[in-house]
This record gives sequence, structure tokens and C-alpha cells, in this order.
Amino acid sequence: MGITEITCGLHYLEAVTGKNGNPTHLNHLASHFEQGLNFSFGDIYDRQDALFRRKACNLTKGLDAMRAAIIRESRRRNNS
Repeated sequence: MGITEITCGLHYLEAVTGKNGNPTHLNHLASHFEQGLNFSFGDIYDRQDALFRRKACNLTKGLDAMRAAIIRESRRRNNS
């Protein structure tokens, strides 16, 4: 579910734009992730719905885990 969080997050931030400068549609963004990472979401809108059905405290659990891993690695490197 972590890649769904990333994809939806980038979509809602409007962080990825097309050649025309407009924000990329969720299904196009998902398609690029699928091609680039060689996997399938199935239906990205079903995955998005599953994400929003989570309890509020679990909405970003994948992103929270990645954040914690980056902080841990940063501390490890700064202590070296």
C-alpha cells in the first residue's frame, strides 16, 4: 500500500505535471509507476478507496515508515 500512498500523495500535491503544465491525472501517474517499477495496481481507484477506508491513524503508515527509515539513516550517517 506504500506505493499507493506515494502515488496519491503526489497527485494531491499536484507535484507532477504534464507537458502542458497541468497536474497529471491519477491514472496516468499510476501507469508511469507501474511501467517504471514493473508491477500493477490493478485499479488505482480501488486502491485509493482502500487507502481512504483506513482509520485516520493509519492513512499514511507506509509513508510514516519511510520517514522513520530516512531519519534513522540520517542519524546513523551523522554519528559515523
